[in-house]
Amino acid sequence: MSILVTHSKRVHCVEYGLSFGWREHPDAGYSFDCDENGVVDRSKLYPEAIENLNKCLDGTFDVIAEGVVKREWSYREPAVGKCSCGAQVFLNHFTNTCECGRDYDSSGNLLGPRSQWGIETGEHPADIARIP
Repeated sequence: MSILVTHSKRVHCVEYGLSFGWREHPDAGYSFDCDENGVVDRSKLYPEAIENLNKCLDGTFDVIAEGVVKREWSYREPAVGKCSCGAQVFLNHFTNTCECGRDYDSSGNLLGPRSQWGIETGEHPADIARIP
């Protein structure tokens, strides 16, 4: 069994964007990363983005200010195990192979040699490892 370095965890992300929609094309426009109050950190923008932001704010562009839009999403970070060879293995699939060739399941358990896979169930190793 590999030693778990980190457990799997759900990560929740929140971002905000100061949004502007084209008056003639409401499904298109601009969004600039900002904080929850709509403050844009211009030091993180490319010069072209700063120019676009200025044109949205000063009326040069025919846009409608949509305000601050909150974007949320989440994802699962896989557990990470430590192989007996010392390398780290991401445990994000049914079968997870270390660079040394050892295979682990998603819980970090060392699997038997591939030559023995499928003997009991009649599966082909490609079925188990999802090898095309």
